[in-house]
Amino acid sequence: MVALSSCEILDELEKLGIKPSELIQYVIEYSAYDVIRNIKLEDLKD
Repeated sequence: MVALSSCEILDELEKLGIKPSELIQYVIEYSAYDVIRNIKLEDLKD
């Protein structure tokens, strides 16, 4: 297994054509989705 720093990961993603701004937007959207999903799962436990 290879360990990469966050800068190296961003460099590799850029080589694949993924722009850092697109990646940041994806992370923001996924984080919001994950928070909502976890809230709904917590509601089901009650």
